[in-house]
Amino acid sequence: MDCQKIKTIKSKNFLADIYIDEDCTSPRDAYWSDNFGTLIAFHSRYNLSDDDTWNKGGLLDHINRDDIFALPVYIYEHSGIALSTSEFMCKWDSGKVGYIFVSHEDIIKECGQLDLKKAEKFLNVEIETYSKYLNGECYGYQIYDMADKDCCPDSIDDCWGYIGLEHIEEEVKSSLKSWEIDKGGKFI
Repeated sequence: MDCQKIKTIKSKNFLADIYIDEDCTSPRDAYWSDNFGTLIAFHSRYNLSDDDTWNKGGLLDHINRDDIFALPVYIYEHSGIALSTSEFMCKWDSGKVGYIFVSHEDIIKECGQLDLKKAEKFLNVEIETYSKYLNGECYGYQIYDMADKDCCPDSIDDCWGYIGLEHIEEEVKSSLKSWEIDKGGKFI
């Protein structure tokens, strides 16, 4: 494996190595068809938009409709890219690049009612996740049976495409617990 190992988590009988996933799919990709909002952003060096057929005037007209909920999207560029729905403190390396928006109809479909606070949380999470992806915070793991690792170096379980270290750590701990239960052991 050529990926960089960043952490190992052990249980009684198993260990999991966490790696940087250099082939992670973008959370804004059509593959992730469950995005709540649509991100439209304009930047001279990066294509950050879900759909590049928009122009600025059309976007502003769209987000100002009564049936659309939108949040501004800001970028901070300094040794990487950070996205947020709140302004960054640095005025030289940051600025507004676009909007993430959702229709009231889609909010009602997802939330059961027109809940703008919940919609705002969902849109914020999507931008936070995309920001982590853009900064390479993408991971995968492989689990090994410690009793077999020397003679059988192949993993017994693996999964890739996690965005955010906290998410993969939770998943690895859950997987190790399941493997211990299957083996009749106890998670430690």
